Amino acid sequence: MKRKIKKPLLIFTFFFCVCFVFAQQDEKAKSILESVTRTTKSFTSVQATFDYIMDNKEEGIHEENRGEIVMKGDKYQLKLPQLGMEVYCDGKNVWSYMKDANEVNVTSVEDESSEMMNPSRLFTIYEDGFDYRFVGENTTGGKRVYAIDLIPQTGEVDYSKIRIQIDQQQMVIKQAEMVGKEGNNYLVRVNHLKTGVPTDDSLFIFDASKHPGAEIIDLR
Repeated sequence: MKRKIKKPLLIFTFFFCVCFVFAQQDEKAKSILESVTRTTKSFTSVQATFDYIMDNKEEGIHEENRGEIVMKGDKYQLKLPQLGMEVYCDGKNVWSYMKDANEVNVTSVEDESSEMMNPSRLFTIYEDGFDYRFVGENTTGGKRVYAIDLIPQTGEVDYSKIRIQIDQQQMVIKQAEMVGKEGNNYLVRVNHLKTGVPTDDSLFIFDASKHPGAEIIDLR
């Protein structure tokens, strides 16, 4: 583009047009996310299987794991069998069990570190601490999705953005990809999703009888 001082009107017109486009994108993103919130809150429970992928191209690292999660309100049970990891949360306490060490760390929800790509936060990840921008529409896994970028409102995090993809038909988050500042990128992708499945609250509490000899480390 040739920049000509004698045509300042063109420059200002371009600037305000760009601002208007971004404003539209933000409003569209807001509308989509509000719809996702309404949909998510309508679920009495959620059961899903997912892929959990970590990439670091500079280090030549590519790790893929599959997991499953059950959610009911602020309670959840998360299992990553390939990592030997199980996490239980009853809304107040969090039990993090590692099979290899046969130990479980117990913390309170308030003290739990804020791991943005914790799969248990996938469906509500956008609700706090982000500005957002509508990116566009595309097809993933044969389904039409909206793409929205979440930009952290603080620089005190180790990632620059999270791009979420929202299933246009179901209006739930299908995928979230975190772009790390130090080369580690994380992807959580939902494969199968069921809602409204009857779920007993005991599912969200660590059962020591099912983990014989496990050392319980209470960090509350």
